[in-house]
Amino acid sequence: MTGSASSGQRNWFQKLLKKNRTSTSRPESVICSRDIMHYIQEHEAIIDPDCILSIEPEHCPEISNDAVQDYEESPEPEVQGDVLSNCRCCGTILKYPTFVKRIKCTICDTITIVENGDPKNADRNGLNSDSGQTQLLSLEYLEEFIQNNSSPKALGVMLYEFFSSFRVLNNSFRVPNYRLSHRTPGLDFPQIKRFYKRILKLPSINSYYKMLLGMSDLLKRSPELEEPQNILWLLIILELPTFQHVLIHKANIPELRSVQYDILKRTIGLIANLNKTPLQYLCNWLHRSPEFLIKVDLINLYITFHVTKCINYQLKPTNTTDTATHSEDENVNYKDTLFKDMNATSPAQALDALPQNAAMNRQDEFTSKIGLSQYGNNWHIRTGARALSIFFTANSHNGKFKVPVSNFYNTLVDYVNIKEDFDAWQLNNRKMSNGASSTGDSVQSVIDYLQNNTISAYYGILSNDPTQMRKLSFTFCQFPFLISLGSKISILEHEAKRKMERKAEEAFINSLNQKQPFGIYFKVRVRRGLIANDSLKCIKNHTNDLQKSLKVEFVDEPGVDAGGLKKEWFVLLTRELFHPNKGLFSYDETSKLAWFTISNIDHEELYYLVGVVLGLAIYNSTILDLRLPFVLFKKLLNKKPSLEDFCELYPENGGSLRKLLKLQDDEIWDNMEIYFDVTYSDLLGAIKTEELVPGGSSIKVNNSNKNEYVSRYLDFYLNKVISNSFNSFYKGFYSVIGGNALSLFSPHEIQLIVLGDDNDGKKVDTEILKSVTNYNGWDSREAAVTSKQVAWFWEFFDSISYKQQKKLLLFITGSDRIPATGIQNLPFKITRLKGNKDRFPIAHTCFNELCIYEYPDKNTMWRKLEYGMNESEGFGIK
Repeated sequence: MTGSASSGQRNWFQKLLKKNRTSTSRPESVICSRDIMHYIQEHEAIIDPDCILSIEPEHCPEISNDAVQDYEESPEPEVQGDVLSNCRCCGTILKYPTFVKRIKCTICDTITIVENGDPKNADRNGLNSDSGQTQLLSLEYLEEFIQNNSSPKALGVMLYEFFSSFRVLNNSFRVPNYRLSHRTPGLDFPQIKRFYKRILKLPSINSYYKMLLGMSDLLKRSPELEEPQNILWLLIILELPTFQHVLIHKANIPELRSVQYDILKRTIGLIANLNKTPLQYLCNWLHRSPEFLIKVDLINLYITFHVTKCINYQLKPTNTTDTATHSEDENVNYKDTLFKDMNATSPAQALDALPQNAAMNRQDEFTSKIGLSQYGNNWHIRTGARALSIFFTANSHNGKFKVPVSNFYNTLVDYVNIKEDFDAWQLNNRKMSNGASSTGDSVQSVIDYLQNNTISAYYGILSNDPTQMRKLSFTFCQFPFLISLGSKISILEHEAKRKMERKAEEAFINSLNQKQPFGIYFKVRVRRGLIANDSLKCIKNHTNDLQKSLKVEFVDEPGVDAGGLKKEWFVLLTRELFHPNKGLFSYDETSKLAWFTISNIDHEELYYLVGVVLGLAIYNSTILDLRLPFVLFKKLLNKKPSLEDFCELYPENGGSLRKLLKLQDDEIWDNMEIYFDVTYSDLLGAIKTEELVPGGSSIKVNNSNKNEYVSRYLDFYLNKVISNSFNSFYKGFYSVIGGNALSLFSPHEIQLIVLGDDNDGKKVDTEILKSVTNYNGWDSREAAVTSKQVAWFWEFFDSISYKQQKKLLLFITGSDRIPATGIQNLPFKITRLKGNKDRFPIAHTCFNELCIYEYPDKNTMWRKLEYGMNESEGFGIK
């Protein structure tokens, strides 16, 4: 900006410079405003801790020191027309006056070019150097240029100019006769790969370095990205083949690694902060990308890179002064220092060493895992997670997953204090009340207020305004696809334990008030012959105790519940409730999956009981032996069912609907007699017909309305006709769960937790189970492993079939399924008993323990094991 400044502008910059001198030593002029915090609170936005805006010095008018001193005594001027916008790279909120032309973010150093006070009106072509540039990039042009110019310097200059030009790069590498659409960006990705490989094969690295510098300069001054055609250059840059190498291996040339890292972080930042329209196009393009998983791994590796830095700070705290003055991006070889003492060349190898560190073996979780304060305001992790969320959205299409959701897990998150992260995430989402309700519990309101302020002060997220709390920029629970299933289960158990403790405290306080004994458990006392009726009666009489720890007692049986009786109760109760003769669930002949029976009989109480049982199973970490379809868990998480879900439940009908959707011949449609109605039989065999739309019996299905017909057909069978039954089931389920932890899970993960993993019908890996087995009754583990009885047992386990292995697991653990997180997470124990060698082996299902005697030979032991796993049920001698 040239010329003299107006009085209002001069006063604004006086204020800006004065604040800068007292708050920062950066050469740029910086202003921090509390007004931005009010804006954030009103619009529920998320920003970095300090709302920082940096104006480049070249745009600041000359201001004398006397003028700055005079400002202290002058009234604060009113600046009209201030603009709020986001940094296109890191997402930080920027505030600036309307007369500013360029803004430099002090968080990521990205420059936003502004025209008329609005970055959306900036030059869409990016840099001014684009003017007059007509030649586009291609492999053919590169080869021609190399042949005609022997000077490496000329090639480097050409590459820098072309890759620093938005107009050139964004229009290069196009597929002939292809136009941009939702299906394809129209880029020739194989040619882009060959282009990069050709440059890497050149004798001098200088040309490649110049190309990288051009990319970096363009990314630092990114043009406006409101339209999908303006993001093609980002896809071209993302194809750079050396990104993963930069994040893992040490570079011989630090400058080369530095600029590549800078390119990657800015590319990910720009993608993470795209607007809705380009995001919709990008999701469609990514879903059809043949290298989808490679890009997912790259962004996950980028997140791993920065989480590893946090772990290193946790294990090796640095000097406070050095840390305060050290920029997070100054040393892009940071990972070398992390791996140096571990003799590792990759994150996976480094992680293998982490649990052996003394810091990771401490019992105090808050000191052995990285805390929220170390990553909560890290914009690199935040933008990486946001970018990966775009890929996660693109991964799902019409109920199908392009890759398993487990590919999005970041194993380093297991080294984060995920329980603290979950608590902070809940606190961020909790709406603070300005005062206690006149009809509410005033004592509880005071307790909640004190807890909220104590927790928020502990996490460092309490604002100056006592009625408001500042939201943290990032928690991993905002992006649950990054969290492994094991960590999610620990969160669920953490929430369940807290609720159980709260219920126990409430029971104790009530007992003092009422002078009556109290129980800290939810006790279920049942008879085997009337297990459903007795269980329903216990649940109805103790609806307020469902979130207490569960204890089960079988009438006239001596078993004491340490976990085994609970497992037995779940097995027997679900076996009765889901039996076809009970009339609650029917089974498809092809899929063998259970679904709600179509019936007019009132079974709402029993469906409520089924929902409670499933909730209790999750709450008490118990796997159920059931065959339930995926769509049930989608409905529990309020996800819309798809045709794929219907096909899993009803394969034959689903296949017919698929054929119907593919049918295009109008002549065939004219000869088909399909109308908008369905005919079905209920539980008692009565045939009924119901219209899918008003007057549907007279509306014929044709090529134009077939999609609506299929949609309403699915809605009828998966929602409408079983609505009463499912609503009762849903109510029972959430009467037990009802917490925020469940929202972190995907339907597939909930299915794994409830039903366990059947290992895809494959036999259990004996070697893995051996490696996690503990032994008792021998002098040492080596003595146990080399004993005859243990060797005979593993030989027996490895020789039997998949179905027999399931029976043996059921005998020992109380469940024939392996845990959702794998057989390696199954606590398994073998104990040696002394005494009568003619007795049968004993199983303690509470502890997943098999007790075996010192049998004289292998045949005797195998015969008794077979009898035990095939004939056992109940507790005690009968």
